Amino acid sequence: MKKLLKITLALMMALGLQLTSLKVVNALNIDLSKAGTYQIPVENLKSAAPLPAVQKAFAGAFGDTLEVTVDQDGTIQAVATLQNMIINMGSEYYANVLTIANGTTLSTKVEKSTQGMGGETLEVEVPEKISFELPQLDENNSTVLSITVDFMNYFMGQGKDYPTNVTLTLDLDNAKELQKEYVLEDGTYDVPVNVLKENSDDQSMAAQAVESAQITVQNNEVVVTLKLKEMTMYGQTASVDKMEYQLKDGTYKEATVIEEEDGHPKKVQFKLDENKELTNVKFYYGGSSRGAIARLQLKLDGLTKVDPTPETPKDDEDKKDEENTSRFTKDGTYSVDVALWNATSDKESMAASAINSKAKIIVKDGKATMYLSTKEMSFGSIKASLQEFYIGSEQEDYKNHGATIIEKDAQGNPTLWAFELPHENEYINVMMNPHVAMMGNMDLAARLKIDYTTLTYVSDKTELEPNTKKDDQQENTNKDQTANKENQINENQSVKTGDQTSIQLFMTLFIISITMIGFILRKKHEA
Repeated sequence: MKKLLKITLALMMALGLQLTSLKVVNALNIDLSKAGTYQIPVENLKSAAPLPAVQKAFAGAFGDTLEVTVDQDGTIQAVATLQNMIINMGSEYYANVLTIANGTTLSTKVEKSTQGMGGETLEVEVPEKISFELPQLDENNSTVLSITVDFMNYFMGQGKDYPTNVTLTLDLDNAKELQKEYVLEDGTYDVPVNVLKENSDDQSMAAQAVESAQITVQNNEVVVTLKLKEMTMYGQTASVDKMEYQLKDGTYKEATVIEEEDGHPKKVQFKLDENKELTNVKFYYGGSSRGAIARLQLKLDGLTKVDPTPETPKDDEDKKDEENTSRFTKDGTYSVDVALWNATSDKESMAASAINSKAKIIVKDGKATMYLSTKEMSFGSIKASLQEFYIGSEQEDYKNHGATIIEKDAQGNPTLWAFELPHENEYINVMMNPHVAMMGNMDLAARLKIDYTTLTYVSDKTELEPNTKKDDQQENTNKDQTANKENQINENQSVKTGDQTSIQLFMTLFIISITMIGFILRKKHEA
């Protein structure tokens, strides 16, 4: 019975080999033409022996996927992660793939192995991963491989290698490109950079926003510095508001802004979570809270150092130290020029006239508080004053970061506000509401521009003195008040001069009249 089973199995495997060999005659290399490394699902691995128990066991011998690498010359190399097989033919027989034609064992493991029909089952060292040259695929994405299996060697080859054939079918439709993990030498490098679309290798529109890239490597940790620039989208000029990059766990983290220009990031920096060529990123434009997804491509092959002594990449502690580096060298009172700018464009806000151009910053125990004075503004024929003032943008929880009203005028309108500086960048996002019904009584977005080049240390006072609270307002309005007084004086002088002129004229006419009356009466008397 055992001999008959051997003969039957051998004939079936031989027949299967002939049939599959005929099929390979028409082999077509219809895919995998692009160099790269791919993870490709194994659609089927079918033994030449059509015995259900053998086919079932062999089906999972290569696992769920192969890692396939296509070289520049078109050579295709695959790596199979091998699985222990159980052939159930009344009894369970344990089997393992030992070799694949034109293959090399990369690693080994210990698995159960049955020494042929009726043989004992032992734990032996067998291949875990085998790399092999992948033959051309036919129109069904299939190819035939010659392998040896320990159980078959004992059962059919009396302990010697007994090659058997399997038909491997790959699911190319669901292949995924894998990225090479780079190991880089310490140093600083200029890196060719591109931005690709999320789901294709076409260039993304966001590529216009990236001017250049540089990486700093230390202990194989890679810190990327991107230099950004303005871009044109649908005929409009736009700048990046912020950029996020994806971590290994799929979450996104905002890149650190290390240099700004006109309120927009000029340089951003982040550490690669994986040293690979492609990193998923999100770019945010025009105050939008929705990021445009793309893939940042850093070409890490064949780099040339630009600085043999690398700058130490910034870790969290370094960033904290940077954050603690302040424009304010000591506690006290400072003066600085300010202006109200449009939320997205580099021009004055329509409410720019509402704030005075000088502001105070009082620093106490390292905490900086700005005191901003405001005044009446005009919208055409409408006059109004700011009634609400918040720190933050529309995309933030600005309602919980309102400025404190310090002073009001006789009509109850706020004239002096205080708030803690959220940072020391040139622009601060703000929201305002002048409570104008015709404008919808809505919160308006703007940016407070702080000209730190005018920052001046005034005194060591760390409290706002009551008798100086209005200094800034007076400084900005004294000229107007002086001009008004001069106009009033001139007007008064003009009025008085007019009054005096009228009296003098009246007296002159009165005297002339009396003289004429006297002359007439005298003539009558003489007559």
